[in-house]
Amino acid sequence: MLGKALQLAAGGNSVANDVAWPDISTASFVRFDTVVAAQDVRGVFFKPDGTKIYTCENGDWIRQATLSTAWNISTHGTADYSMQTSQTHNPNPAGLFIGNDGTELYVSEISSGDYVVQYTMSTAWDLSTASYTRKFDVSAQEGNPRGVSFSKNGTLMFINGGSFPSQYKINKYTLSTAWDISTATHSQASSSHSSLTTDATGMFIKPDGTRFYLVDPVNDKIHQWNMTTAYDVTSDIGATADDDFYTGGQETVPWSMYISPDGNHLYVGGGSGNGVDQYSLG
Repeated sequence: MLGKALQLAAGGNSVANDVAWPDISTASFVRFDTVVAAQDVRGVFFKPDGTKIYTCENGDWIRQATLSTAWNISTHGTADYSMQTSQTHNPNPAGLFIGNDGTELYVSEISSGDYVVQYTMSTAWDLSTASYTRKFDVSAQEGNPRGVSFSKNGTLMFINGGSFPSQYKINKYTLSTAWDISTATHSQASSSHSSLTTDATGMFIKPDGTRFYLVDPVNDKIHQWNMTTAYDVTSDIGATADDDFYTGGQETVPWSMYISPDGNHLYVGGGSGNGVDQYSLG
């Protein structure tokens, strides 16, 4: 059987999806960096090889920076590109997700309407080529959408937030056309996690759907659920988490998170210092 490094080289991100990840409680702090952010980091995402980082800021900016050493946020230069989000559809962005091939960008909107906004990058992983494509209204389920994530094949979308009518749940949508949010229909909702936290910002899903993570700004924690059935939010998510990690030693206003495909690196964005905290897992 191939070792982890050879699996990654041979198969890319899709192979790494099924690698066992350490529990979130094993995280240890490595470094902090503002990267290229100027305000609260409400969303953080990486190119799957760890050479580019994307941050979504309080206000209306998404920024891209190149890392000269993969996964090391201290090796960034100046911003490759800073994109002001659509002022018609997305003036106050929150969660951030990029599809597997690097051409589809998704951003939640928390002020002008309860939407997920989709942009298309004509050159993969190049933010300077992004243009508005469409938006999808989630107000029937979530009045304050923040975290947004997808299954690895783009046929499932997940939204969380901190307002009614969701009553602190994760909502799942099925897309009849992969990565096209105009084809989404609501299909599931988790049990309420209000006994864990009365607010929720970022969300992250292990690409194979076997772990869900929720960022809790009330208690400065990340909550982890181990899924019995991949991507099935009704089966395990609710009042009790399987594992937790306290971010308050570094970040007292956590907003967003990302875990590298091999499960080795955790990143938490927030408003304490307006940057990103990097942790080692395991």
